[in-house]
Amino acid sequence: MKKVIVLLSGGMDSATLLWLAKREFDKVWAISFDYGQRHRVELKYAKELARLAGVEEHIVVEMPIYRTIKGSALIDESVEVPSADYPENEPPVTTVPMRNLNFLAIAGAFADSLEIDHIGIGVHALDTPYPDCRPEFISSAESAINAGSVLTAKNKVRIHVWAPFLGMSKRDIALLGKELGVPYEKTYSCYRGTEPPCGECPTCRQRAEALEGIV
Repeated sequence: MKKVIVLLSGGMDSATLLWLAKREFDKVWAISFDYGQRHRVELKYAKELARLAGVEEHIVVEMPIYRTIKGSALIDESVEVPSADYPENEPPVTTVPMRNLNFLAIAGAFADSLEIDHIGIGVHALDTPYPDCRPEFISSAESAINAGSVLTAKNKVRIHVWAPFLGMSKRDIALLGKELGVPYEKTYSCYRGTEPPCGECPTCRQRAEALEGIV
């Protein structure tokens, strides 16, 4: 039986991954994180998406450690979320240090406990300014998870970090989501955390471009 636990933020990429997982796997879990993010409202959307998808369980993990880390616009209220596009050759100010490494490690712990052999993450080509969204990070994280996994050590079962959107554009993901019937009206992507979304931050702008003519 194929099983997966999907990192679910409440945004369009992770929602598309969740719907793809429903098609590709027999049992699907979702995991979301409350790490003091400015856009914590996304968790409300994640919970609704998990309900609509009919997952086995939606796990919400609190990570208060990030409330003490400064310098990222997503967790430090003194740093402004920009309106400009992401820089091309350096991590943007919205980078949260080691976020995906921590997310994958915690998802790996649940994978061990629940005997799940896949962890899904929706990173893609436009995320590459973020150090923890690159292919080399994904492969390295998978190696580390398996090196520390009880499931791997005891049962010789390899845990795979499933990142099917690597190399895809956000537009590609949106088109796939349309095919899968993803309810994009139930997703949330604004880094400023406003309702309605600001429409100006980089993630709002990327979302609008990707979904143009689709929804």
